[in-house]
Amino acid sequence: MADIRKNRYAILVCGILTMLMFSTIYAWSIFIPPLEAEFGWTRSQTSLVFSVAMIGLSFGMLSIGPLSKVLSLRTCFVASTSLIVAGLFSCQFITELWQLYLFYGVCCGLGSGMSYTVWTTNTLAWFGDKVGFASGVLVMGFGMGALVLGSLASALIYSPLGWRLAFVAIAALALVEALVAVSFIQEPPPHIAALKPKRDAVGVSLPGSRTVREPSFWLFCIWRSVVMGAGGAVIAEASVMMTGIGSSVAFATAAVGALGLGNGFGRPLGGILYDRIGQNRTLVVLPALALAVSVGMAAAYWFEVPWLFAPFLLVEGLLYGMYAAINTSYMRTTFGQRDLAMNTGISAVVLAPFNLVFPLVAAALFEWTGGYEAFFVIVPAFALLSLLCGALCKPANVRLQEKYGVAEPALAGAAVGETRERSADGVGQRADREAGVAHRA
Repeated sequence: MADIRKNRYAILVCGILTMLMFSTIYAWSIFIPPLEAEFGWTRSQTSLVFSVAMIGLSFGMLSIGPLSKVLSLRTCFVASTSLIVAGLFSCQFITELWQLYLFYGVCCGLGSGMSYTVWTTNTLAWFGDKVGFASGVLVMGFGMGALVLGSLASALIYSPLGWRLAFVAIAALALVEALVAVSFIQEPPPHIAALKPKRDAVGVSLPGSRTVREPSFWLFCIWRSVVMGAGGAVIAEASVMMTGIGSSVAFATAAVGALGLGNGFGRPLGGILYDRIGQNRTLVVLPALALAVSVGMAAAYWFEVPWLFAPFLLVEGLLYGMYAAINTSYMRTTFGQRDLAMNTGISAVVLAPFNLVFPLVAAALFEWTGGYEAFFVIVPAFALLSLLCGALCKPANVRLQEKYGVAEPALAGAAVGETRERSADGVGQRADREAGVAHRA
C-alpha cells in the first residue's frame, strides 16, 4: 500500500488543516470581552495585542528563510509548534498586560508566521504545475482561522471552562494536530519536483540577498501592497462605513460577514486564476478589477446607497483574498523553490507597513473630514499604481532567464527532474556567487 504521506493531495489537505489550526492570532477578538471584563483593560490596550501579533507574524515568516538553511523544515515546524503551544498554554496564567503581549502577541504571532512559511514552502514543492491553486487553498485555510477558531474559542469561553481553560484546550488541539502533520513535511521525488507551470516561463532560483536587488521583486511588492493596504483599511472600517451612509446595524453586519467570506473564498479563486491565465495576465487583470471596484465603492459611498455599497464590499473581499493568494505563487514562479521561504518572508515584511499605515490614513481622514469621501478619492489612484506595476512586471521571468542563461531541455520522467535540478542549482549557484552568498549543498 502506498504511503499516504507521499501523496501530494494528502500533503495539501494536511497543510490546509495545519494553516487553519495555526492561524490562532485571527481569533483574538473573541478573547477581548472576557479579558476586558476581568482586568478592566481598555480597548486600545487589548487591540494592541493583535498589532503585536501581526508584527510577530511577519517576522516569523521571514525567519524560516535563514533557519531553513541550517535546519530542516520539520525542525522549523517543531519550533513554530512549540512557540504557539507554549504561548497559548501560558495565557491561562495571565495577570498583567505585558504577559498578554508576550504570550499571545509575540509567541503566537511568531509561531503562526513560521508555520505559514514552512507549509507554503513544503506544499508548493509538490505543486510546481499548480502553484496558484495550492497557494490559494493554503492561504484560504489560514484566512478562515478567524471563523473556525473564533467559533471554537467562543464556545469554550462561554462554557464552564472559561477563558483560561479555553486557551489550554486550543493549545492541546494545536499540539495534537502538529504531531500528525509533522510527518507530512518531506521533499518530493524528482519527477514531482520537476513539474512546471503550464502557462508561465519559470524564472531562476535566487537567494533573498539577490532577489531584493531585482526590480521585478519591488514592482510586485508595490503591486500587491498598495491594493491590500487600502483593502485592509476598508475591511477594518467596513461596518462604520456602512452605518455612516444610512445602513442598519443588521444589514452592515451581514455585509461585513459577506466581505469575510469573500476574503476566504477569493484566495483559492486567485490561485486558480493564476494557473489558468498565467502570471502576466493575472498581474493586470486583478488591479483592473480593483480599479473598477474602487470607483464603484466611491460612488456608492458618495451617494449614500448602502444596498449598492454592500455588493462592492463582497467583491472587495474577493479581490483582497485573490491578491493575498498570489504572493507565494509569484515568488515561486519567478525566483524559484530553493529560496522560497526567504523570499516569501521578505515580501511579507514589506507588506506589514502598508497594513499599518492605510488604516491609520483612513481613520485620520475620517476625523479630519467627518466621513470617508476623501479616502475613497485616493483609493482608485492606488489601484492605478498597482495596474502600472503589474504591466511592468510582465516580462520578469523571461528577462531573468535571459540574464542568467537558463535553457532547460524538454525531457521526461526522472531524468527531467535530475536535469532540471542540476540546471536550477547551477543558476542558483551563479546567483549566489553574484550576491556573495556561499552555496550550501
